[in-house]
Amino acid sequence: MIVELEGPPYFAEHWASQLGTSVRTLERLRGGINNRVFRCGDGNQYWVIKGYAPALPGQRDRMQAEVDFLRFAAQVAPGFTPILVQADPEHRCVVLEHLEGEAFPEGVPPSEGALGEAVEFFRQLNAEPRLAHESIQLDAAEGFLSLREHLGNVRQRLEGMGFDHLEASFRHRAETLLQQLHTELAHTEERTTSLIDQGIVADAIAPEDRCVSPSDFGFHNAIRTAAGIRFIDFEFAGWDDPAKALVDFNFQPRVPVPGKYSGLFSALKRGQRRHVQIRY
Repeated sequence: MIVELEGPPYFAEHWASQLGTSVRTLERLRGGINNRVFRCGDGNQYWVIKGYAPALPGQRDRMQAEVDFLRFAAQVAPGFTPILVQADPEHRCVVLEHLEGEAFPEGVPPSEGALGEAVEFFRQLNAEPRLAHESIQLDAAEGFLSLREHLGNVRQRLEGMGFDHLEASFRHRAETLLQQLHTELAHTEERTTSLIDQGIVADAIAPEDRCVSPSDFGFHNAIRTAAGIRFIDFEFAGWDDPAKALVDFNFQPRVPVPGKYSGLFSALKRGQRRHVQIRY
């Protein structure tokens, strides 16, 4: 869908000109929650120009994640993603092939055929581990590939919780509940750290048990085209916990996927399947 455009940014104007089309053809596309996405073209050919916010020190670079993933997918799973026409780190943007098609309707489970295409895409992404390790540099967003990272994430979320917005009559109970959660987390951290230090459990997922994941993977980020399903939006992609990859895919609320494993489990390698069965 297209939203009304008010003054396109310089990166979009620059690449519209570089592509040989008028800046007057720029149209902002709806759905770019984290980024600014535009379409341009002259009616015979269209392109998508996607701009990213600057990567701050210590933060994950969403542009790098998407560029790395698209280049890798073009090698191992061609035809499942839009073609990366140009990556422009100076202007913090990419130029992509424009996909003609329609989005999946929200709240309607995909067909078995569509589900099969998603499974095959995921399988091909994880069929070449050597090339994957050479190509994919970043972990998936919120991958939390160790127990300590998981606990740190829970702690951070608890520390960010507040209850000033609640009615006065609820605040005492909310404060009590929050304190109970902090206490339980402290006990869990202590027990988990002890088990790790004793060598009873491993803290991190072994590199060979991780998977390459689009991360925000599901039919909410897919387009039905005449040539088949194409998946989009890979700024969160990278190395991921296979159990998390399955959970993200299966329980995406906008376009729900039926079934516990939904076929994606079969696309994992033996070690990854064992890891999922332990954690799922």
